[in-house]
Amino acid sequence: MKKIFLILVLSFAAYSCNSTSKPETPVHTKKLQHIVLIKYNDSVSANTHEEITAGALSLKEIEGVHNLNYSTNVSPEGFSKGYTHSLTLYFEKETDRDEIYLPHPIHQAFVKLFVPFTEDILVFDYWE
Repeated sequence: MKKIFLILVLSFAAYSCNSTSKPETPVHTKKLQHIVLIKYNDSVSANTHEEITAGALSLKEIEGVHNLNYSTNVSPEGFSKGYTHSLTLYFEKETDRDEIYLPHPIHQAFVKLFVPFTEDILVFDYWE
């Protein structure tokens, strides 16, 4: 009987030690998509577009960016409202976007490069 009691006490003690540990941070199984729709000024030259494209593709170098697509609108529906390009980036965590990507010098340089050539920008983020 003492053995059973001792086993129960040790089992309870082991359970108690495990239950006081901090809960694990939940991991998203989805990817955070960061979409930027861009309406460029009509006066943007082909050379400037090439520089902007290179700048957009350089964002892949930033830690936390898991995929990137920079492309031209090809929709035949006629609802683009003048937005001609999109930039889509994928992150696993909000902190990758908020604490690494957004303040990163490569991102800040890209913003300074392309924003002066835009009429409008629309940013939309969601979990996929």
